[in-house]
Parts: sequence; C-alpha cells; structure tokens
Amino acid sequence: MKISINSVSYYCSCVLISWLISCVPSAAETARSAITPGRESSLIFGYSPHVFYNVDPKDVVGLMEIWTRTVDYKMKNSVKTTIIAFKTFDEAEKALARNEVDVLVMIPEEFIRLRAKFHLTAILSADYGMHFYNELFLLVREGGGMTGIEQLRGKSMIVDVGQQGSIPIKWLDSLLNAEVSSNAQLFFRSMTEATKSSQVVMPVFFGQADSCLVSRSHFETMVELNPQLGKKMRILEKSPGFVTGILAMRRDLQKTTRDSIVKALSEMHTDPKGKQIMTLFRINRLTPFMPEHLTSVEKVLKDRRGKADSVANRKL
Repeated sequence: MKISINSVSYYCSCVLISWLISCVPSAAETARSAITPGRESSLIFGYSPHVFYNVDPKDVVGLMEIWTRTVDYKMKNSVKTTIIAFKTFDEAEKALARNEVDVLVMIPEEFIRLRAKFHLTAILSADYGMHFYNELFLLVREGGGMTGIEQLRGKSMIVDVGQQGSIPIKWLDSLLNAEVSSNAQLFFRSMTEATKSSQVVMPVFFGQADSCLVSRSHFETMVELNPQLGKKMRILEKSPGFVTGILAMRRDLQKTTRDSIVKALSEMHTDPKGKQIMTLFRINRLTPFMPEHLTSVEKVLKDRRGKADSVANRKL
C-alpha cells in the first residue's frame, strides 16, 4: 500500500500547502514511480482539488490513510493502491494523459470536460443524503423588500464557488439572461467569490451584502447551527438540482477490477470506518452512476455555450 498527498485542495492554508510540498514528493512524480512494467499490479486513485472543499485540512492525511486501508480491505486487494490528491486540475489532466491514474474523483463539470478526451466511464455518483441533487439558493435578507431578481440590479452578490466549480456562476448567468437579458458581470454592482459558506451567507445576514448564491446543503447545515438564518433569509430563486461528485475510471481497466471498485465503494457507507470517510466528505454514500445524473449540469453548460456562440455570431 502506498499513499501520496501532493495537496489537499485550493482552499488549504498556504502554510499547510507549503509544508506538504516540502515534505512529500509531487503527485506526478509519485504516480510515475508507481508505474512499473507490471502496471496491472497497481491501482491509482486520483482526487480533484474540489473534492476536499470544506474538509478540515488536518483531517485530510488521516482521511486518505483510512480510505486506502478500507478500499484495500473491501476489494481484498492484492495490488498496490496509490492515492493522489492533485494540487491543480491541470495536474490531474496531465496524469490522465500519461496514463498515471486509473480512477478519478471529480466534480461533474470536470468529468464532462474530460470523458471523451481520455475515454473515462462514470461509475459512481455522490449522494448527499437528504437531497440527492444539490440545488443552488439565491438568497436575500428577509424584510428588505426584495421580491424579484430584477430588483438586484446594481446590488452586490457573493457566490459560493466551492465544490460546484463554475456551475453557480454559469447558472446565474443563464437565469439573468432569461429574466432580464443580462449577465452577472453587467447586472451586479459587485460580485465576489468565496469558498466557505459562512463567507457567502453571513454578510447578507448582517446587511453587509445584498444577495448571495449558495448550495442548498451548505445553507441547510448553517440553518441547523443557527436557526435565525432560516427566519431572516429569503430564497429569491432556486436552481435545478446538480449532482456534486462523480467517480470515473479508464475504460480499459479490466471488468473484474471495475466491478470490485464499484462493489467496494458502493458499500463503503455500511462500514464504520467507511462511514467516517463519507462524513468527512460531507456525503451520505456513493450510488451507481446513471446518465440522467448529469442532465442539469449539461444543460447549464450547453446554455452557456449557446450564449457564447450567439455573441460570436453577432460580432461577425
């Protein structure tokens, strides 16, 4: 068993990242060292930076060690398992190009971008428990007289860009285009991106910002901790539900390996240590992937491409 951690996420503190980089070999270097003439004797799991969004950095090393041991045990592995937490998405893409990763855990937008280029097959989706799909809430402060999105013109907006990648902003652009024939950059006086839900919601709660866009799961967790948020915040708009995490593998992996991975990971939530991992990832369990899991994400991306094509055509 071998474990390599290049970085925990974009959102870890600079001190922790610097310490990890100085003490641990690079992810790409470690992956290359794991690839020997008997390549089939190793299994490499990679993680996009977005996977560790909102996970406490101090939990990551222990999380990876438990994950590796649990996967090995459930798969009854006779192969060497390597786990790589990529520092950047470009690093993950380069590892795929060099055939240095077998299974990649990522957000849906990343999978859609990579699936054809690298012949990836989605096998599992993340289930966040209460709501399989995670919606986006456009929130304003209750009592401020806001009843429609058109009233936010010239106001401030804070966007949660954590685990959803660019989907929140792209969905917001689609909504504004449909409702007021504008986009976020032109419509709002200012638009700030934040990676923690508290940095997104609390400024609106305290009247320091006019509106925010946050995931339903994060907002509901905050309401559980502070019920006043549920009373003082109004949902002005709600997005379709988006699946949050995708686990995909190279299509050329043997079917027996694929079946073992699916079985082991889909049962992870039934194991006490596996449940601990699921809790740290803020998910309930992993479920078999179905094409409809990507429908809403694909629609947002298609709408965005259509808008870009329309603008380009007008310039011709």
